[in-house]
Amino acid sequence: MLNKRKIKQIFPLDFYGEDGSWRFIIRAYTPDEVLDAMYWRAYVSCHRKEFDLLHMAVDKFNYKYNYSASDTSELHLGAVGSPMRVNMMGPIVPVSHLLAKLSGQDTQPSSATAQSAADAQVSLQVKPS
Repeated sequence: MLNKRKIKQIFPLDFYGEDGSWRFIIRAYTPDEVLDAMYWRAYVSCHRKEFDLLHMAVDKFNYKYNYSASDTSELHLGAVGSPMRVNMMGPIVPVSHLLAKLSGQDTQPSSATAQSAADAQVSLQVKPS
């Protein structure tokens, strides 16, 4: 069994995600957030363009990315055939910020969504005969 002292030593727990050369961290601060962090790491890795993690980030981390010789389109600054090592920064986003952003979007439906919900409600009403 884990006691509170051991849990405080384990957390915050970071889950690293990536999409090509772009890397990010989804951070869980409590045991309740671990499963959500694992889910969001996988989801954001596949749907990176849907999220602006840079504005939700609470911190950043540094990493080095090695551009290989096979990425010729990305090697226009270096000598052809020699790999380039680039220092990059990635965002650290708490899973609570992702959940808050998602719940904020759900509470304010767009007018098109409200109209389609009203249309569905009208079509379900049964006329008495």
